[in-house]
Amino acid sequence: MSLRATLRHALHDAWQLSLAPGLPARLPWPRAWALWRHLAARPELYADAVAAAAVAAEYLPIADAAAFARAVRTTWLLDIADLHLSRRHGLDWWPDAVAVDGAWPREGAFVAVTFHYGTGLCICRSLRQAGHRSRFLSGRFEPDAFRGRPLLYRYGRRRLAEVERLGGAPVAYRPGVRQALLDTLARGVPVIGLIDVPPRLAPRGQHPVTLLGQPASLPDGLLVLARDAGVPIVPCWVEIDFATGRRRLVIGVARAPEPVASTLAALAADLDRLIRAQPAAWMFWQEWRDWLRDAPRVSAAGTFSNADAGGRLAPSNPATGSFA
Repeated sequence: MSLRATLRHALHDAWQLSLAPGLPARLPWPRAWALWRHLAARPELYADAVAAAAVAAEYLPIADAAAFARAVRTTWLLDIADLHLSRRHGLDWWPDAVAVDGAWPREGAFVAVTFHYGTGLCICRSLRQAGHRSRFLSGRFEPDAFRGRPLLYRYGRRRLAEVERLGGAPVAYRPGVRQALLDTLARGVPVIGLIDVPPRLAPRGQHPVTLLGQPASLPDGLLVLARDAGVPIVPCWVEIDFATGRRRLVIGVARAPEPVASTLAALAADLDRLIRAQPAAWMFWQEWRDWLRDAPRVSAAGTFSNADAGGRLAPSNPATGSFA
């Protein structure tokens, strides 16, 4: 990468990862929200994420494309701003604009199952405030994916470090962490994982589901982990009101992970409802086309080989991917 391109990326990343989300975060909530909404109207902000999310219009009615793009930018601003806010506060702090609907199990381990939807960092903070340590399951963080983007790499490392601080346990990087996670659950520590992962990124254990009226798939790894550990799963997610900036952390009712097929179908139905309600809040639109391309192979064979996917088991675009 040329020096000019490196400088351009550095300025771009400083604006999107630090200045735009971080400076308003130092203001009282009403003023911060007003400034974020003002910034979210700027078309150059998170342009890659907006371009990736444009595919939503092929599957859902998007009445106002400009408002949709602004909501996408708002989601990213809030998600990144959460890191700036969280790093400045102790474990007992809670953001005023986030309400909690539901409660975590009081005792024992469980697997908190969530989606690349809304803003997820407060899930880790909520668990800690409820008296739980937690361990987050993540795809591997590959430095090569950030070549020439040192600020983006530093942001990712800081975000995962904050997840570890809130959870009180190291991040578990898949693949190859099954036994470590079983040991974590055996010690009574919950595990947090995202289940809306396509075959490209989680080729094993994919099962057919219907999502947005399309044949898609979801992996069974989190459910199998919970089953083998003898613990329940707890669905959870964060909803955003784009009119007010208020958010709601929804903690579902603990349930058995089996039968796997029906549990995955129920989780897919939850995700489907959430995306239809606020499509701009789903942060994995960049994976959707490949997801649908790979899903028929899952349906036909009941399994999936990454070799069939053309070697697409690689880090997702770090400019539009979600770290946690």
